[in-house]
Amino acid sequence: MGKSEFGKGLVICLIKFTEHFENQMFTDLRYSSSYAEGEDIFWDGKELYESSLKIWGTSERLISSKITSWANGATDHLYEIECPDGNEWANIRGEVNKLQKLGLDMRHESLDKIYKYEDVLLLWNLANKIALMIDRKIGLNPDKGVWQ
Repeated sequence: MGKSEFGKGLVICLIKFTEHFENQMFTDLRYSSSYAEGEDIFWDGKELYESSLKIWGTSERLISSKITSWANGATDHLYEIECPDGNEWANIRGEVNKLQKLGLDMRHESLDKIYKYEDVLLLWNLANKIALMIDRKIGLNPDKGVWQ
């Protein structure tokens, strides 16, 4: 049996997925979304954003395209995410399945579906929820802390 290409398991896949919330594509997506909302931000990507906007036509379509591009890499780690069998893992498994479905669906660009930055934040929040659920499941008393 060969090694997994993007990771296999529960915690390792969750970690590898959430690492993508710190990469350059996500940073560009975050700044692009803020810029599209009219925020006055210090960002060296404004010129590229404006030229890309000419291609995509609307800021909504441009942001959605950036989201699907980001999701194409980030959600590779959700293909083999798995959760233990058993009724006691049912709640965690349900959230993992939701994360997997939402994430993998986000990989595909569509004229019918426009993704928003909030959709990406939903994935982030789900991943955090799953992490907290795992900690509680293994007998810890987790605390997300003040700083995120």
